[in-house]
Amino acid sequence: MQRAEHNFVGGHGETITYDVIDPIDQPRAVVVIAHGLGEHGRRYTHVVDRLVAAGNRTVVPDHLGHGRSGGKRLRLRRFADFTDDLDRVIGETAVADRPTFLVGHSMGGCIALDYALDHQDRLAGLVLSGAAVVPGDDMSPIAMKLAPVLARVAPGLPTTALDASAISRDPQVVADYNADPLVIRSKIPADLGAAMLTTMQSFPRRLPRLQLPLLVMHGGDDVLTSPAGSELVDRLAGSSDKTLTIYDGLYHEIFNEPERDRVITDVVDWLAAHTPA
Repeated sequence: MQRAEHNFVGGHGETITYDVIDPIDQPRAVVVIAHGLGEHGRRYTHVVDRLVAAGNRTVVPDHLGHGRSGGKRLRLRRFADFTDDLDRVIGETAVADRPTFLVGHSMGGCIALDYALDHQDRLAGLVLSGAAVVPGDDMSPIAMKLAPVLARVAPGLPTTALDASAISRDPQVVADYNADPLVIRSKIPADLGAAMLTTMQSFPRRLPRLQLPLLVMHGGDDVLTSPAGSELVDRLAGSSDKTLTIYDGLYHEIFNEPERDRVITDVVDWLAAHTPA
């Protein structure tokens, strides 16, 4: 395989960094991965290896304010900064006459779904892993109403932090996550939290127009994002080709659970079934 790092300056004025990993032969498809909150694209190296081995050009950007990309950590002006950057990455890495698929995990699932709903013509299919689609059970209706106000008056106010122990049942994954210098473990700022919440609240009315082939995956014991969000996507999406898989007992990062080989195989097989020969 061949790996190259690329950069561009987004409309927000910050540098966005992404990796392109190509198989030796002409790629069968392009697969773009949108990572989750606080992490970065190179945490998906084992997933990339499998995708590339199956003949896919695989592209992994670091979102604005994450990883190797520029911007204040976890901060943004508008949620569309994420999707605008993703659109540019997809445009720069497309291969003529080959389909492009989008894979989104957690917050990256929220970004990917938001992008797909507005750019179905650019994608051949969408894969969601533990996507942040509905607010957590710990968020009260009052807190949801106050979130936009807080974002305006105190955009950098820290709110909640992710519990690293909830990402995986594999203690080595948790230890590596905590030791990773590119992982951001600070609390979610009010502006990012409010932007995500506003985007989530838009999904129920928008999902019926989603016609793309759809694979929705979630850990059954995920406490960081609710499986109810994946069930909602499966129920409301207008696609006639949709698959929902809830993995009993798995935590949030299903690609990093002890059963990761089975999960990644499910993605590889689904992509192969949706890629022209």
